[in-house]
Amino acid sequence: MKIKLSTLTFLTAAALSGSALAEGWVMGPAFKDGWDPEFTLAAVGGSMDVDNADSATYKGLEFSLNCPWFQPPTGAIRQQFNIGTYDDNGFEITSFEMNPNYFMTLAPNLTLGVGPGVGYAKASYLNGPTEGLWSVQASANLNYRSGPLFLGAGARYQDTRDKTLAPGIRGADNWLINAKIGINF
Repeated sequence: MKIKLSTLTFLTAAALSGSALAEGWVMGPAFKDGWDPEFTLAAVGGSMDVDNADSATYKGLEFSLNCPWFQPPTGAIRQQFNIGTYDDNGFEITSFEMNPNYFMTLAPNLTLGVGPGVGYAKASYLNGPTEGLWSVQASANLNYRSGPLFLGAGARYQDTRDKTLAPGIRGADNWLINAKIGINF
């Protein structure tokens, strides 16, 4: 896990530092006149497929905003904060994630975003001890924004630190496919 996290951190920092030197990037846009965070709050529902368990319902919330630290010359980086839960036959996960995605415009009001993420999950199996699991993830999102209406769909893979939750069950790596509906502020 340390190697995966270190590699992801290094590659993200290298990509951002190299890209930050490119023409048109704005550093610290939140501290400049005219910056609009474009806050969004959405309900999220979907299907989570966890290693060593079945697919089951995921439900949660997503809060997102334009990145206050970096603004690319085209598109936008949006910071997405997610909290959600999964429960299937005694396998319980509550996950908190930060997923910064780079969004490009596909059509008016329609954007596609991709990016890495980091997170922390609390997981337990059959009322066993609850373990804290650090995670890294990769996600892709398709978002539609029109006035106050926000609709989205996404996919995310989460790789958790391998702690033993029960004999033969280590970690809670998972795939999530979701839909979102919310409000743009």
